[in-house]
Amino acid sequence: MVLRKTPENPPGSSRMYNRNRSPLAWQILIHLIDVLAIIISFLATFLISRTNSANSGASPEYIAWSNSLLIGGLTICLFYFSGLYRWTAFLRWKVMFIRLIIAVSICASILILFRSLLNPFEKSGFFIFIFLYCSFCFLISALGRLIIRFSEIHYFAKARRERVAFIGWSESMQMVMCSLSNDILSRVSVTGFISVEGSQIIHPPFESGYACLGALGSLKEILHDYGITILLLNQRGIPEEGLESITEICADSAVRLMMIPWTSKVWGNRYGIRRVGGIPLLVIYDLGIDALTNRLLKRLVDIVGSLVGIVISAPIILILMILIRLESPGPVLYRQVRSGQRGKTFEIIKLRSMYPDAEKTTGVVWTVENDPRRLRIGAFIRKWNMDELPQFWNVLFGEMSLVGPRPERPELIEKFRLSLRYYNLRNLCKPGMTGWASIHGLRGNTSLEERVKYDLYYIENWSLMLDFEMLLKTLLPPKNAY
Repeated sequence: MVLRKTPENPPGSSRMYNRNRSPLAWQILIHLIDVLAIIISFLATFLISRTNSANSGASPEYIAWSNSLLIGGLTICLFYFSGLYRWTAFLRWKVMFIRLIIAVSICASILILFRSLLNPFEKSGFFIFIFLYCSFCFLISALGRLIIRFSEIHYFAKARRERVAFIGWSESMQMVMCSLSNDILSRVSVTGFISVEGSQIIHPPFESGYACLGALGSLKEILHDYGITILLLNQRGIPEEGLESITEICADSAVRLMMIPWTSKVWGNRYGIRRVGGIPLLVIYDLGIDALTNRLLKRLVDIVGSLVGIVISAPIILILMILIRLESPGPVLYRQVRSGQRGKTFEIIKLRSMYPDAEKTTGVVWTVENDPRRLRIGAFIRKWNMDELPQFWNVLFGEMSLVGPRPERPELIEKFRLSLRYYNLRNLCKPGMTGWASIHGLRGNTSLEERVKYDLYYIENWSLMLDFEMLLKTLLPPKNAY
C-alpha cells in the first residue's frame, strides 16, 4: 500500500527526535560552524579588498575590523530568524539552501541600505565587499551543514535508534508511519503493531507490511521481548480503563508512551499541554499569524511587495491589455466578487482571459484544461498566472495578501462548506496572490480536500520566512495553471 503524503505530513516532518532528542553538541556545532564561516568570510574578503585597495592607493574604511562585529552579529541574527538553527531544517536540504540564500540576501540589502544612507557617494567598493562576504558565508555555512547532515545520516543516527510499536490504525497513524518511513534523519524504526481483540480499534491492513507483535493482553512481555522503547497509541476507541492499564505498563517498563488524541484532525500542529490546578489540559494554541506584531510585519511586506509589483508589472499589463483587446472586444479588466478574510467579500481585479459572458451557459464552474472559453492569448496568460498581476492593487488596498489561501467565489464556498469539514477555516487569514496549495499544483480542477489540507497547514505553520520561501517558489513554472 502506498502511503499518501499530506501537508500535515510533509517530507521530513518527523518530530520524534526534535529539540529534546537532538544532542546539544550538534546544535552547538552548527553555531560554531556559522561563527567560523563569518570569520573566514570576513578574513578572505578583507584580504581581497585590502589587496585591491593597496593596488589602487585607496584605503576604504568599510574593511575596518570594527565592522566585523556588526556584520557578524547581523548575519547570526538573520540565520536565527530564518530557522536555520532548527534541527528539522536539515530534513529538506533544498529548503535549507533557500533559507540561506534569503538570509544572506537580506543581510546584504540591510548593509547596503545603511551604507547608502551614511555615505551615498562611495558605494562601488562596498558593494563588492558585501557581495564577496555574503558569497563566502553562504558557501561555507552550506558546506558545514551538508557535512553535519551526511555524518548524522550515515554514522550517528544508527547509534541512537529507537524501536517503535503502535496500537490502532487510522489516517493520523498512517501519516505518522509515512513520516517515519520518508524521514532520512529519523532515529526510529517501526517494529510492528499490537492487536486489540474485541474492540472498535482498526488494525493496519495486511498489505501495509507491518508485523503483528501480539495481543494487548501480553503488552508487558511484548515490550520486553522486542526491546520497544516507544509505544504509539491511537486514542480513538481505547476505553479509559484500557488506557490507564497501558500507561501503567509503559511506566513500569520504562517505555515512552505517545498518543494521537481523538481530536487530531483539528489543528493538529497547534496542540499543547497546559496545567490548571494540577490538571493537564489539551490546548489549541492561538495562531501565530494572528499575533499583532506578525500581522503588522506581514502587512508591511504586503505594502512594499505590492508597490514593487505594481511598478514592475505595469508595462507587462499594458502589453497584455492591448493583445486582449485585439483578439476580443470588451473590457480587458474585469472584477469578480470573492470571499476574503472571515467571509468579508471584495472585488478581485484580473486581466480578462476568456470570452465575454463565458459563464452564461456553464454557470459558476472551475476552469478546466483546454477550456474552450479561453482566448488564445488567455491560455498563455493563465498558464503563467499573468491574469493575476492586477491583484497587486488588491494587496495594496488590504483586501488580499501576497501569500495566503487563494480566494474563492462565495457561491462555491457555500457548496464546499456543506460537503467538506473545516473548509471555512481557510478564511481565518487574508487570501493571497499565491498560496501553499497553488505552488504544489493544487489548483483548478484538483482535489478540494487536499487543497484545504495544504491551506490549513500554511495557516497553522505561518512564518515570515515561509512567505518569502513561497514567493520564491512562485517564480518557478506553475503546475495545473489553465
